[in-house]
This record gives sequence, structure tokens and C-alpha cells, in this order.
Amino acid sequence: MIEHEYGRVVHHGGRTFFATETMAEIFEAAAADIVARGDTELVPLLHRGGVDLLLVGPRVPIAVRRIEVGRAPVAQAEKRTAV
Repeated sequence: MIEHEYGRVVHHGGRTFFATETMAEIFEAAAADIVARGDTELVPLLHRGGVDLLLVGPRVPIAVRRIEVGRAPVAQAEKRTAV
């Protein structure tokens, strides 16, 4: 079995898909092209669970995000004023 590093998350239709950076970039570029043309098409996405054909069009919400581990914001200390 080949191990891949899944560095991106694709959100589509209430589902979440973990994909490699390369596959997510290919999917995102195809989706942007389809939306720019005002078309609607099925686009393949190779992800951790296999391959799915995802509907892409101007009215279909899609988000592709980078997975970042260990990058939580640092909490700032409260400022207290003397009374």
C-alpha cells in the first residue's frame, strides 16, 4: 500500500474529502475554470477514500483548505486596569 500525505481538505455538499496537495490543486483549477465559464460538470477527485465524481458549477459551494497542524493562535493575556 502506498502512503500519501494528505495536505488538503475539500468540502463539498456537506462532505469532507482528504486529498493530496497536487490532487486538490488539480480539482480546484478545474472547478475554477468550470465556474468561470458558467458551466456545470462532474469533476473527479482522488482522495483518501477513493475516487468520487463531484458536481461543480456556479451554484455549488466548494471549499479547498490547507491542513495545518500545530498552528493554533496564541491566546493573549487579558489586560487588567487598576481600580
